[in-house]
Amino acid sequence: MIRTLISLTLYLLSCWTPQLLAASADSVYAHYAPSLYQIRIMETHSGSRAALGSGFVIGDGTLLATNYHVVSGKVMEPDKYRVEIDIKGQAVTANILLVDAIHDLAILSTDTHQPLGTALLFAPQPPQKGAVLYSLGNPHDIGMTVVEGNYNGRVEHSFVEQIHFSGAINSGMSGGPTINGEGQIVGINVATAGNQIGFLVPAEFLKQLLNRVGDAGKTSLLDAMASQIRDHTTAMLDDLLAQEWKLEPMGEVTIFAKTAPWVECWGNSDEQKERGTLSVSRGCNSGSQLFLADGFSSGYIEYEFFYFQAPKWPSTSVYRHMALGTANAMPGNKTTKTQAANYTCTNDWVKTLAGTTKRLSYCTRPYKRLPGLFDVFYVGVTTDRTNQVAMEHFTLAGVTREASLRFLARFKEQMTWQ
Repeated sequence: MIRTLISLTLYLLSCWTPQLLAASADSVYAHYAPSLYQIRIMETHSGSRAALGSGFVIGDGTLLATNYHVVSGKVMEPDKYRVEIDIKGQAVTANILLVDAIHDLAILSTDTHQPLGTALLFAPQPPQKGAVLYSLGNPHDIGMTVVEGNYNGRVEHSFVEQIHFSGAINSGMSGGPTINGEGQIVGINVATAGNQIGFLVPAEFLKQLLNRVGDAGKTSLLDAMASQIRDHTTAMLDDLLAQEWKLEPMGEVTIFAKTAPWVECWGNSDEQKERGTLSVSRGCNSGSQLFLADGFSSGYIEYEFFYFQAPKWPSTSVYRHMALGTANAMPGNKTTKTQAANYTCTNDWVKTLAGTTKRLSYCTRPYKRLPGLFDVFYVGVTTDRTNQVAMEHFTLAGVTREASLRFLARFKEQMTWQ
């Protein structure tokens, strides 16, 4: 009987040994390090490194996964940069097959088409909240590292899904895998907020991109990105337009504020009794933006309202004060002259259905390399009160004209006098 129990115990231990070994940082690193690569973005003319990231073997073993932002320089300026990995001491050029600009992913290959290592497999389902995970990558170019942390579910109130990982993801680890104790991909390192707060791209989006690897080359990377961003921002605006915009008071006007769970809002006021003035502001935005290149972000929505009253001031002073206070208003996203053209604007005076008269300015700038996409900057100012003035504004980044006009048609009717 004792011998039988001993035999059974040894058998059970032999069955569980891989999982037990996997559930320690050192064994995870030892087993999966050969499937990790440093991704180097090289500036062509100087031969110097311009950016570093991490990647890992997926698919049939000849492909690498990483973040889009790691290789964005090559995508946006293909003649200026090249992508390199190191294979047995030799620098080998890597090619970008596919990108997912929304979820910050890219798939690479090499001209050798030789196996790069053992491909990591995808976890069949998300782990339980609090489960131990292991983030792998090359932080600050100090060598491949494993970081132990915990799974904390999906980030709440975000239009783009991300995983909250409690662990120290550092610069250079972008694009590396975060795996469970069985070595299966749970997410891809993408960002950190410091203080052990990290963010991962859910593995399901990499799996979806890998399933499209047969389409590589059928569409240019920039055309594919333009389509992705268009679908993303149109979905955001459709979601906003499908919501009930609950009106609420702000000073002497009515406005709307938080319209969807993924919208973040703020507010402030300043009453100066000695001057007899009151300023009130409310603003909301979509939170995170899509990184497309250095100095170029998109996929963003913001809207703001400002109210000012000065009952004892002359009307010219009231409007001058509002003009000065908003003179530096600018779009909520960044871009450069190489990425977008200058704004062109149309101005108009309208009377809302509720009877409020406004002067409107609607401005658009087209993206130069992402066809069919625009940034939109809108400002509307009331013109029908003597000692009160209100202003409304929105920025829509990376949208189509049609989608922006649908949003404008509803937005301009909302702010009215009480």
